[in-house]
Amino acid sequence: MSQPRRHGFTLIEVLVALAVVSIALIAALRASGSVQDNALRFQQSVLADQCGENYLVELRLRRQFLGIGTTTARCTEAEQDFVVQAEVSPTPNPNFRRVNVSVLDPDGHASWSVTTIIGNL
Repeated sequence: MSQPRRHGFTLIEVLVALAVVSIALIAALRASGSVQDNALRFQQSVLADQCGENYLVELRLRRQFLGIGTTTARCTEAEQDFVVQAEVSPTPNPNFRRVNVSVLDPDGHASWSVTTIIGNL
């Protein structure tokens, strides 16, 4: 007499299926973590941009000819602290100054920078 054939999965098949599902879940978790990190970096970049642009507007609104040198200021946007560094250097035309503005995050990494020319108004 032959034994009836049993229907179902073997232990090996179940373990392989679990391994495949776990690898897929790990990949999905990493992808979602990466998206979250990118969103935080983007938010910080936008806030740093706001600090830098505000500082440049302040310089222009002072309507004073900028002295040569480096200045540092603090900026808080959306409860995040940044440090704004402005380096003013001469240009070949004495009526203009080259201004390099860098915005640093709390760890001291440059989040945003721009170089512009400001004239003697």
